[in-house]
Amino acid sequence: MNILVIGNGFDLAHGLQTTYKDFLKFASFFTYNSRNPNELNSYDNERTSSIEYFINFFDDDPKISDELDILVKDNVWLTHFYNVQIKEGWIDFENEISKVIQTIEDIHKTINNNTNRLNKQVKVERYQQEILQYFNPYIRYATEKTIKETKEKGLKDLNRLIRCLEIYLSFYINNVPLEKTLPDIERLPDIDKILSFNYTNTYERLYTRHPLPEFDYIHGKANIRNNVDTNNMVLGINEYLKGDEKNENIEFIAFKKFYQRIHKETGSLYKNWVAEIKSDQKITNIHTGNNSIISDKEDSKHHNIFIFGHSLDITDKDVLRDLILNDNVQTVIFYMNKDDYGRKIANLVKIIGQDELIRRTGGPTKTITFKLITEID
Repeated sequence: MNILVIGNGFDLAHGLQTTYKDFLKFASFFTYNSRNPNELNSYDNERTSSIEYFINFFDDDPKISDELDILVKDNVWLTHFYNVQIKEGWIDFENEISKVIQTIEDIHKTINNNTNRLNKQVKVERYQQEILQYFNPYIRYATEKTIKETKEKGLKDLNRLIRCLEIYLSFYINNVPLEKTLPDIERLPDIDKILSFNYTNTYERLYTRHPLPEFDYIHGKANIRNNVDTNNMVLGINEYLKGDEKNENIEFIAFKKFYQRIHKETGSLYKNWVAEIKSDQKITNIHTGNNSIISDKEDSKHHNIFIFGHSLDITDKDVLRDLILNDNVQTVIFYMNKDDYGRKIANLVKIIGQDELIRRTGGPTKTITFKLITEID
């Protein structure tokens, strides 16, 4: 079985504008009710000309344009992201969401712990005020009612944000003409399964092979026919609680990825693939007979995993460990340059541990190979 794992770097390698900054730039036109790219700061002339195109693209469909205007109106998450400085990746985007949610939860815990205060009102610390300034600019003192309203507004607007992203991806990105395939993908053996952490259908559009591989869109798939309620895209945060608390404290569970995967029914087809891989591992039976030790061994069936455009961040630790930590699996990880190579090594340490990484990247126990991505014109 040959499994291809793809992340956002796969779309970026095809020239698609799928960074969170691309999305925010797009959303800002509807937020500020502007169709003139020159009214906003441009960080890339090519992207600006493309933005002019997709604004016209959306204006040709008033229904979609009207829906976007509603989705972005007074959306606290968009306001927050327009005004904070974070790094480049979607993981940094999600970490910023996590920082806000944890701040709200910390205030909530403080309220619950101050049972002797009148109405359980507590003072909000200055750093907490700064984090929540776009969610509640007047939050100097907080009560149960304040926190409940802030949480509910945050969840409602997160769902509106996700639907806005779905429209951007399905109505625009999935319709951008694709011309060139990636040499490294073309050289792969026939792919049986694709585990996509993306919401887009880039592989399906460009790499038409028969029979088509089985797809697992583990974070959902963008579909223009959806709405806020039927959208199945997972965009949230990882579990930050420890020990028993993560099972007992479920106040903010709706923001967490594992909950969204279950609630939005994105599926976990990859678990079936992992079960097949494990069932194909060699079996060793040791028993005694006539004062001797007899060992019965069966040869393993080997499988291949190719990882392209995924940062190997710890947020997907459970999924990646299930795939990589099998002795009958050979894993090839593509990287862009030396810096990217170094980041991927460091991230793998967080996922499988230092000793396991050393064991699997050299000698007779080697199962992990790193490969430089071939440059394309």
